Amino acid sequence: MQAPTFRPVSVQVAGPNPLPPTPTRITELPGNLFDAPEGSALIHACNTQGSWGGGIARAFKERYPAAYQVYRSHCLQFLRAGKTHEISDMYTHVNSVSILPLGTALIIPPQPADSRRSQKKHWIICLFTSAGYGRRVDRPEQIINHTYAALRDLREKLTDLRLDGTEPSPTALFSCQFNSGLFGVPWPDTRRALDHTGLHVTVIYPPGDDEETA
Repeated sequence: MQAPTFRPVSVQVAGPNPLPPTPTRITELPGNLFDAPEGSALIHACNTQGSWGGGIARAFKERYPAAYQVYRSHCLQFLRAGKTHEISDMYTHVNSVSILPLGTALIIPPQPADSRRSQKKHWIICLFTSAGYGRRVDRPEQIINHTYAALRDLREKLTDLRLDGTEPSPTALFSCQFNSGLFGVPWPDTRRALDHTGLHVTVIYPPGDDEETA
């Protein structure tokens, strides 16, 4: 199943509504992110180079190789195009120009090949919060602004999914403590950006640990 190049659409589904008309509700629990219920969306932070080579991204690649190919194709498409867009600073609201898909979200529907491997149909949500990775990872303040923009984009796309009503959509949102591992951003800083979105997200971290390696 190929990722759509436009905002996907959905029918209303049973389960908690991830887009309530109320303030953000974030629940943090110890556990395994990949044990999230059937039909849930798993959120993690990604680079724009098409690489899930380390941290929790590597675990995503191992469990959802078909979703990884959708993500990689999406990245390569934008790398070739070189298109830009404006991102608003989270605090000053001053706009700056970034190269797509930085500061956006990619919603990948459950891929049949992955569902057969994991026994669960999970949506995968990629937040493009850093252009590079490893030694070329973006600065923490850049990552936070990209995160804020990507979360706003995610909210809009999830709203479109619910309003159109022609295909399935996620029943709930789960995430790791994204940006806090290999991207090196303290989780409280990322959570502050998440607090501004109005999304209901269950954040899963390893038992006995304060940070997810993402």
